[in-house]
Amino acid sequence: MPPRGRGRPGRKVVIRVASSAIVAALFAVAAITGAASGALFAYAEDLGEVGVVLDNYRPSTITRLLARDGEEIGAFSVQRRLVIDYDDVSPLLRQAIIATEDGDFESHFGLNPLRIAVAIARGFLPGQSITGASTITQQVARLLFLQDEYMSSGVFARQGFRGVERKVKEWILALQIEQRYTKREIFTFYANQSNLGPGIYGVEAAARAYFDKPARDLTLEEAAAIAAVFQTPARLSPFVNPDQTLARRNNVVLRRMVDEGFVSDAEARDAAGRPIELRGSRR
Repeated sequence: MPPRGRGRPGRKVVIRVASSAIVAALFAVAAITGAASGALFAYAEDLGEVGVVLDNYRPSTITRLLARDGEEIGAFSVQRRLVIDYDDVSPLLRQAIIATEDGDFESHFGLNPLRIAVAIARGFLPGQSITGASTITQQVARLLFLQDEYMSSGVFARQGFRGVERKVKEWILALQIEQRYTKREIFTFYANQSNLGPGIYGVEAAARAYFDKPARDLTLEEAAAIAAVFQTPARLSPFVNPDQTLARRNNVVLRRMVDEGFVSDAEARDAAGRPIELRGSRR
């Protein structure tokens, strides 16, 4: 036993280090908050009114050529898309998308502060940038307002100060979108605008392209397969990589749906045991 009154030097060192770490963390949070607030004010004036774009939302769709008797004789499009309303999306598909992309979608105000703090902290590491932590609302902002800034010659650009600037603009737009539109409207923008495979845009076009049925009629396994494509449509499209689509459907989407309480574990296991049946084929 150490002599009374002398204490334990090792314990004092640990307490001193912990105290210094806490103080440093508080200063870092204060600095990040101040920098973010300043940037928000600096960039807010440069962003247009979101209502001008979203109140007049008219995305590129499929143009169909009809004969005099109404029979379709041809169709062409730059982006293969069929715009639908919120109620035209199967509840299972809505749940699959929300569970996978943004579990707190119904409760947050457009941003997830905790995830943003983690993303910012990671952005200070060498070779890293402020990425991730995007809510569905942020993704709508990116898709409809910042796509050109995020892409450079067809490649996702996210390095340096420009990456920080883009992210701050995205946050501002997300807040503006949440102030003006309901969750149903925001989700509908997202469901109609997202790329879901080569030349396929929106959940209705995806449902018809992959399963030859409207989005409102999708089964659980079909809804989960489409939700699996959102992350990287060029790689996870079942037309391109059915095995990876199947793996993400079973191991990520259905698991997240169970975690969020949308389906039971038994329902998820049952759906995971079924193949991805694409139009005219079975995988």
